[in-house]
Amino acid sequence: MAAESIDVAVVGAGAAGVATCWALVERGLSVRVFDGGLGATSLAGGAIDDRPWEELARAATTLRVEPLARPVGAEAARFVAALGLHRLGDEGASMPRVATPMGRFRIARGHDRALLDLSRLADGARVLVPRVPRAEWDADALARAWSADDYARARGFELVSMDAELTMHLGEARIASADLAALHDDDARVRWLGARLLELVAREGRADALLLGPWLGATHARAEALTQQVGVPVGEAMGEVGGAAGLRFEAARSRLFERIAVSLEREQVHAAHLDDAKVELTCESGATLRARAVVLAIGGVASGGIVFDPPERHAGRDAPSGVRAPFRTSLAAPVTLAAAGRVFDVGSSLFGPALEREAWPTDADPGLLECVGVACRGARVGARLFAAGDVIADRPRTFLEAASSGIVAADAVLGALRGR
Repeated sequence: MAAESIDVAVVGAGAAGVATCWALVERGLSVRVFDGGLGATSLAGGAIDDRPWEELARAATTLRVEPLARPVGAEAARFVAALGLHRLGDEGASMPRVATPMGRFRIARGHDRALLDLSRLADGARVLVPRVPRAEWDADALARAWSADDYARARGFELVSMDAELTMHLGEARIASADLAALHDDDARVRWLGARLLELVAREGRADALLLGPWLGATHARAEALTQQVGVPVGEAMGEVGGAAGLRFEAARSRLFERIAVSLEREQVHAAHLDDAKVELTCESGATLRARAVVLAIGGVASGGIVFDPPERHAGRDAPSGVRAPFRTSLAAPVTLAAAGRVFDVGSSLFGPALEREAWPTDADPGLLECVGVACRGARVGARLFAAGDVIADRPRTFLEAASSGIVAADAVLGALRGR
């Protein structure tokens, strides 16, 4: 069977892959994107960052200053607007604050529009936390924990839990949170929920905001509609891994791809072979495709783009046949992996690096699993092979960094195809 020829192939459809596709189309190039499964963006809880938020929080605490939103770049901001899912904090203003399911308020550069941004509330705000009989939502414990957060105390927030009837049918207390969110894609259900929240506000007498679990829509964020109906800000806390925020990202991605005429191929790419004129991709189905350029946006360790695979894993009953680098990419490609500024070479150990010592962060330094990736110059890996997002070594593993690197990769592809 003759191999199909395409212009630019993007492997991976998380933040980096989607931004790469958008930027390539903006530059007048045709593109196809291949994605074989869930990535880190689809598993996230709804907050987006440029730098790891913990680093910024530590710096702000040390310097005793309020963290302010830094510029994200004009094209990155345009991409966020095109995706239509997130709200960025105003440049130079206090960074948004969102509630985590662990009882903290954390800073973020932006957030899913369903989330409640507490930085927009007035000092001394009274925030209602409705009790809903669900395993992931202990309103009493969460309200106490959020009230004890340093940010809440500094702003004088009062977080109050109270009884509420926010489930309509028997069994909704036990379904997955993502399924409950999907119920609120229905306009009638949102109006019903708004009526219950209005009753709650009327009964409590004073409410400056309502903070709910991650249930406000699976294809669209319904918090803004509820805010209009109730008359005070209504929003979610961040969700758990694989919850509604990930579903909303995938829905927004589908809408964007439809607008820019990009087809998402649900196909796992197994290998990329390069020569001077093309890159040949081999897919799980057995199909072979030729592309003028390929962008790897397959993610890092968290999403399976980088695999920990030391020689001992293939030893069987005997010793492995030889030693090799302990990490590899999920698809076979002519790449070199690196971390912390050093290239992973064939080691003398059958067991790979000592993960108990190297895998985890130390002070402000990321752990090995957070920084291992493909070594490249900018976005360029080879003559026709490029990388974007978490697959790149030693880059922050954040949504906005991934999106920005996708835009850089699109520029690099355009330059390569034009012979620059």
